[in-house]
Amino acid sequence: MEQFEVEMYAIIENNGKVLALLKKSTDGFSADKWSLPGGKMNFGEDAIDCLKRVVKESSNLDIDVLSPIDVSVDVDEDKKKQKIAITYICEFKSGQLKTSKEYKEAKWHDPKKIPDLEELDWVMEKAIYPYIELISA
Repeated sequence: MEQFEVEMYAIIENNGKVLALLKKSTDGFSADKWSLPGGKMNFGEDAIDCLKRVVKESSNLDIDVLSPIDVSVDVDEDKKKQKIAITYICEFKSGQLKTSKEYKEAKWHDPKKIPDLEELDWVMEKAIYPYIELISA
């Protein structure tokens, strides 16, 4: 049976930098790759509420949601699942940065240098370029 999965992600701005999280080596396809804070939307959940929740769960940060920047689709043929990732530009509001157990590192990066990081997960790779183009305009 084919399934759809909606995921929400955040490019969090803070003093000219954005947050990137490094996944642990046990996290399957995204293992040892830099990613954006985010995660799966629950059935019936509001998109903005979901985004705030998954950011809080993955980074312990509170955010203000500004505007959407990217919608990407990825197909997992083995699991017969299609992932739809919606990424928003957000602003750091409050909180002490502390990652959840699925990440091994968190850093604030100059967004223009993120493409130079060794490995980016598929969502980061799709969303960071339109963001860099937007802030460079």
